[in-house]
Amino acid sequence: MISKREAVWPEPATTGNLPILSSCGDFRIDFSVPTRAVPPSAAALVGSLRGVGYSLETAIADILDNSIAAGAKSIEIQWEWNDGDPVGWILDDGIGMHADRLVEAMRFGGVGPEAERTAEDLGRFGLGLKTASLSQCRQLTVVSKTASGLASFTWDLDELRRNGSGGGWDLIEGDAGLSDEIRHQLTSGKSGTLVVWRKVDFGRTSDRPSYEAFLADLARVDAHLGMVFHRFLAGDARALRITLNGSRVKAWDPFLENDTSVIRTPEQDIAGPGGRVRVRGFVLPHRDRFRNEIDFENAGGPDGWTAQQGFYVYRHRRLLSAGGWLGLGGSRAWTRDETSRLARIRIDIPNTADHDWRIDVRKAIARPPDAIRRPLQRIAEDVRRKAREVFVHRGQYGSRRKAAGVSRIWQVNPEGAKRRYTVQRDHEFVELIKGRTDKTGRDLLEGLLDLIERTVPVDRVWLDVTEHGVPDQQVDGSELLTAALAMARMMERAGLDSREAVARLARMDPYDKVEDLEEKLMRKLRGAKR
Repeated sequence: MISKREAVWPEPATTGNLPILSSCGDFRIDFSVPTRAVPPSAAALVGSLRGVGYSLETAIADILDNSIAAGAKSIEIQWEWNDGDPVGWILDDGIGMHADRLVEAMRFGGVGPEAERTAEDLGRFGLGLKTASLSQCRQLTVVSKTASGLASFTWDLDELRRNGSGGGWDLIEGDAGLSDEIRHQLTSGKSGTLVVWRKVDFGRTSDRPSYEAFLADLARVDAHLGMVFHRFLAGDARALRITLNGSRVKAWDPFLENDTSVIRTPEQDIAGPGGRVRVRGFVLPHRDRFRNEIDFENAGGPDGWTAQQGFYVYRHRRLLSAGGWLGLGGSRAWTRDETSRLARIRIDIPNTADHDWRIDVRKAIARPPDAIRRPLQRIAEDVRRKAREVFVHRGQYGSRRKAAGVSRIWQVNPEGAKRRYTVQRDHEFVELIKGRTDKTGRDLLEGLLDLIERTVPVDRVWLDVTEHGVPDQQVDGSELLTAALAMARMMERAGLDSREAVARLARMDPYDKVEDLEEKLMRKLRGAKR
């Protein structure tokens, strides 16, 4: 029997044994099992990490996060085709790193995701520099400059493989024969960091891009960086200059904040796990409100209008998630549909909320915590409703013309109604015809309208929009003016005064889209009578 005096907590085993402590009342007994250290194979683990899912553009964006955290004001990105053996490098003018600090930066995992970070820190997992780089190349060299001089280290996947499955994490000291032309990029500044990718294979075994595909990849990089860092490039955050092969990367603002026709909802603060988030909705202008087709296409974004709708999640003004509805929408999650494509919502989260928002390694996916899904959905419902109004009414939402009442021939009925789409029976044209025909004529008109309502090709329209997008609905002013003139003359023959006919047409969809319609119609009607 073991006495109470003998039942004490054992000292933890220092090697070879894992203590398993069991207690029963006042007695505690130590059962130990043998253990064995199983360190991961460096070559195998790094090879697996290459498949995390980075694209070239997301990988480069992850490297730029480190430059921003280092206080960089200027970042140069250079890519050379090099006869099918591409080389890429990224140079910043940040504070740089001394040798010991650079070793830690090259360590997989770094300080880990649980470490407390400054508000300026855009990292989290301690993997970005290494995983992003090695997803695209097999040799990563980092050279950094401080007042104490230069320090450089290299990861080489081929060297790790040569060491075999039992090989260690052997970081190469030095730059592994980096060319003087690239190394000298650091000499002009007081401090900075140079990240060089060699043995570039873009994470592929044998499917290497052609020169044309390589140029297309760089175009995607340019567009992606302009979107992800647009608040830095435009001065909303700390000013930053980024160049790609000598050309300055331009900011792409998803919200067109300088456009006065954008509808903005009030900014709202929502308390959530990890800290408060700020949310604001934007409804972008209808296509008819843009000056030209180029401006319209640019506002659509890198992936186009339909794909770019939805939430934009930022951490310290760096874009994490661009578009999509974050799985909101109740039992049936919202999809990116044509009628809500003008809706975009900005969310700013603190970097203390990374865990709760489940930010992934690539910083490309964010998922809202359950505690704030309901308020986010309420905000999104309001923004989506406003966006549908603008989309359907072709930019007339909230305008004086709409407030005065635009006459529309079609009426959209609520769900559950016998028919979803019906012709307005009190429309000016309908009433005009009814008032100038006998009962037989009125019955024939009613039969015609009933037939039209029963045969609205909803399924066909929906399929066409899904497959081909919304048809071009740009206003052709001259065509509408000609149609309106013909209608005005018919209304005159029906007994209406010219001014009354023109006034009715000016309030009628789609003729209300023509600028100065009343003046133009009256001028043509008077000219015809002379």
